[in-house]
Amino acid sequence: MDVIKAVVLDLDGTLLNSRREVSARSLQALISCYQSGIHMIIATARPARSLRMLLPPEMLEMGCIIYYNGAHTVDSAYDMEDHLWVEQQTMLELYEAIMRRNSGQIVSFEVKGTMHCNRSLTPEHAILLGFPDGTPFPEVCTREEMNQFLLSKMLLSNDDDIYTELNREFGHRVKILLTDKGRLIQIMNAGVSKAAALMPVLTRRGIHPDHVMVFGDDYNDLELFDMCGYPVAMGNAIDELKLKAKLMTATNDQDGVAVVLESLLQTHP
Repeated sequence: MDVIKAVVLDLDGTLLNSRREVSARSLQALISCYQSGIHMIIATARPARSLRMLLPPEMLEMGCIIYYNGAHTVDSAYDMEDHLWVEQQTMLELYEAIMRRNSGQIVSFEVKGTMHCNRSLTPEHAILLGFPDGTPFPEVCTREEMNQFLLSKMLLSNDDDIYTELNREFGHRVKILLTDKGRLIQIMNAGVSKAAALMPVLTRRGIHPDHVMVFGDDYNDLELFDMCGYPVAMGNAIDELKLKAKLMTATNDQDGVAVVLESLLQTHP
């Protein structure tokens, strides 16, 4: 194995277990890697507000977090912050297309770190969106308010395979991802990906992608697996990631990340 200089971690289905927790074992492995000089970078579909509720403070202070699949990056170690927004007219056209297909569809909008919804969330949708326990549901927005949105991400459930229609009509204008076992549609700026967001982060640190280990489980991790020199697929990962991985580890409920990081520490110079 080439010397690993950075580790990139997805959260849901990867570092977080099914209870959306970071186990004590995983946290200790992360801290030990960080203290040994390995850069620890989080790359998640989640917004900052979720991480403040879900992650231990030690992880929030490790220097760089990529949010919204790459639409928002905060590299606090270098005092850098990057955003990629969805063009407003495209967002409005997308919303109208969704409403024509299903006027009762619940659509969520991530706007400057706050979620808005076109109608009240159901408990089922809150679970699909990964709401941490105790999080208040977002307020319902009006059509007029949508006209003012500076949008990071749009989210909706894949009811009746609406993904296929949206991807056919808008796939050349925005990035449309189908995740969470084909249940959740995530829509972002066409230039958004975890890999695209990671590249400037690595450049600032003088790290070549060949020296990066990445852990993932879902479709939004595919480009990272193509980019990084040492991709590790979770035991619960989609088959497409397993085919690209250099290493398979245990599931997220079996401390799969910690298993690999503990081995890495034994060989780290």
